[in-house]
Amino acid sequence: MIRPLTQDLARRIYGAHDVAVGSARHVLSHTFDVCVIGSGCGGAVAASTLAAGGRDVVLLERGPFRPPKDYTFQALGMATRLGHLELTRGHRTALLQGNVLGGSSIIYGAVAMRPPAYVLDEWQRTTGLEDLSAAALEPHYDEVGTALSVTRQSTALENRPNAIVRQMAHALGRPEGLHVVQRYTAGCAGVGLCNFGCAVDRKGTMLNSFLPLGLETGRLTVLTEANVHGLEGERRSGVYRASAARVTCRSADTGADVTRCTVKARAFVSAAGAFFTSALLLKSDELPHRDRIGAKIYLQPHAQVLALFDQPVTARGEIVEGRYLPFNGVPAIYNFLGFLPDRQFWWLASILFPANLAASVSHLPVEEHAAIMRRYHYTSSVTITTRDNPRRSRVIIDRGHARLDFHESRRDTEILRDSLVHAAKGFLSVGAQRVFMPSLAPPQITTVQDVDAFARRPLAYDGVLLYSDHTSGGTQMGKDSREGVTDGSGRLFDTSNVYVADSSLFPSSCGANPSWTIMALSHRLACRLASSIV
Repeated sequence: MIRPLTQDLARRIYGAHDVAVGSARHVLSHTFDVCVIGSGCGGAVAASTLAAGGRDVVLLERGPFRPPKDYTFQALGMATRLGHLELTRGHRTALLQGNVLGGSSIIYGAVAMRPPAYVLDEWQRTTGLEDLSAAALEPHYDEVGTALSVTRQSTALENRPNAIVRQMAHALGRPEGLHVVQRYTAGCAGVGLCNFGCAVDRKGTMLNSFLPLGLETGRLTVLTEANVHGLEGERRSGVYRASAARVTCRSADTGADVTRCTVKARAFVSAAGAFFTSALLLKSDELPHRDRIGAKIYLQPHAQVLALFDQPVTARGEIVEGRYLPFNGVPAIYNFLGFLPDRQFWWLASILFPANLAASVSHLPVEEHAAIMRRYHYTSSVTITTRDNPRRSRVIIDRGHARLDFHESRRDTEILRDSLVHAAKGFLSVGAQRVFMPSLAPPQITTVQDVDAFARRPLAYDGVLLYSDHTSGGTQMGKDSREGVTDGSGRLFDTSNVYVADSSLFPSSCGANPSWTIMALSHRLACRLASSIV
């Protein structure tokens, strides 16, 4: 169940300042059983589970510790304080992930999904791993669900944006595709800005679930503001064994480096996210299979389609203790999955805030732009997610910096076009006066004929406002080194003590919000590792 991170527990959380003044000296001098890199859904679950299994664990996080009391509900300010943005090579798509203790769980939308059954069947078939079945993962999903208070929402919570999603499902002829979601919360406050940190601490995150559980054991130590550059180790008889993580401790407040050091352990678990895990491993000299690490990254990208209505969709918020709170209810109680099995996309009601509307209409003349912004509360939006299979996608190290060299496939482009067209037609069918596409040069859309004209236009990822916080792959699982980079327990092939516990393990994009599956796989890995470290 969700629980607060108390001040007493927080005493085992150290930062760059503690390293500078010597109060974290033991972290740098001690040899831990396990060093876990990254504190998001994969890392926090692994670290907590290993500590509960009796192991002495250090958890390294690049970002600082920012408690919920410091969250302001100011969307743009929190986005930069809590998150980190990368761009694919050529600045084509934005990659977003958390950059604080708790990782991306601090900024996710709190929707708990499992992959469709056919995706798990596909994973079993392509990897040769029988224990990737829903039945094999069920106890781990359950354990995670309990810790994070996963709760199915109620249609009684339906607000106007969610009602629009429901009406669209019926208008598009696929009402059976409307599913009431499960969320990481037992009692949402209804502020509606989950992606910018939950200042009321009702959303289930790593800060109020697995991190307190791990710290309560007394066997988990956390070092924040610790940027890991790679692993040190050596090969013997063809097998690599890591001995330390190379770390720069850097102040998040000043940006100044405090020290460069190593953190020693008997085993290492990378859970820094698909992009950064591949980058970290590629920067680790002597690591085997470097030609395959980071070789196939999936984005499962998102795009927002906005619509203007003739009646209010949301209401003005109120000022509470100096903070503006919208209080428009649970952001998404429905997932519309009607087109996922055959067309590879789905959507839900977006978290809407003025900046994303302003970006969507930034191409308009000043007076028209201002007029639409004055009607902000008359707008609604859906966030579309597409299941991709890119033509080219590889993490590369360019002059010491990691980059994602990515280019979508023709099929990816057609799926994206299809999703935008269906969302626009869905909005128009339920009374929208105007639809705003996420294009860099969007057309005016007020009729179905306008949508049909848009469908005939050339389209590519670099012409659409796309972002991804669902990146996966790079160290895919497989039954042997010919089929994957890691085995069914997340261990890199031909290493004795290097593991991965994040979405890097996914053999393909999962067709769902990935967080629950990341945590289930991480929990299983940690349970196995806790009993096998030598």
